[in-house]
Amino acid sequence: MKKKYFLVCFAFGLLFTILTATATIAAEQKIGALGRIKPHGGVISIGIPPGNIISAVLVARGDVVKKGTPLVISRETYPNEAEISGAEMDLREANTAGKKAIEIKKLEATIAKMQLEHSRSALNRLLEGGSETYSTQAKEEREHAVKLAEVKFDLATKELERLKLNQEINTSKAAAKIKAGRKKAEQSRVAAPIDGTILEINQKIGGSADGEAVVKMADLSRMDVVADVFEGDIFKLSIGTKTAVTSKALAKSLAGRITAIGRIVSAQSRNVEIIIRLDDPEAASRLINHEVNVSIDLPGPVRK
Repeated sequence: MKKKYFLVCFAFGLLFTILTATATIAAEQKIGALGRIKPHGGVISIGIPPGNIISAVLVARGDVVKKGTPLVISRETYPNEAEISGAEMDLREANTAGKKAIEIKKLEATIAKMQLEHSRSALNRLLEGGSETYSTQAKEEREHAVKLAEVKFDLATKELERLKLNQEINTSKAAAKIKAGRKKAEQSRVAAPIDGTILEINQKIGGSADGEAVVKMADLSRMDVVADVFEGDIFKLSIGTKTAVTSKALAKSLAGRITAIGRIVSAQSRNVEIIIRLDDPEAASRLINHEVNVSIDLPGPVRK
């Protein structure tokens, strides 16, 4: 009887040892870590130029927008539009009035040139007749007329050059003012930098952001978990390793794979950051920054 009892105890002990060893081996095939749910690319904070006042918020929380979609307009936009309109008027004036002034001055220069040529011709005819055909006074009058015509022609030519240069300067100034105004207006109109979803709107119309974000958005089509793994376990992992993410807030476990393994060991925690891409982004997209438990399946033998 004692022998039979001994055999039963021995069998139970052996079974317990085998089960314990099996559980230990199974446990050694997984690594646990804590992680945080993040959108791929992070949460983007969008503000307005310093000193501006919010005129309009063109989106609402939960809106899905494309890159380039206008999000916010600040009050500085409206003076800019007036400045641009004034600069455009200056540009038109520089082009139209400037051209008219140049055309008039060209005609005056042409007349001055004709007068000069006529005066020179009259002087030559006088001189060709010989000194016996004209008086000294007549010669001096013709020579004076030639000099006067030369001065008038030279003055008209220089004035024409001045008008051309002045038009170029005015045109350049107006064009630069338009460009600067449009650039300033663009800064007052904030557009979405990516395709994504509006997460938060933190400011109200009429308020000043004072350097704070007006809109926060993210690309929720790809969700990651950023987890901290102990440095001693990092060489057991590889890109593509399967993981399971769990939390009391999650209705079910979320599957994922490692997409990046960090190279920097935290001096405080001795952990290394890894990134896990989740297969089901929809479930995780409602829990940004939520802390989760990560179970990582080891991919076979430990790499040395």
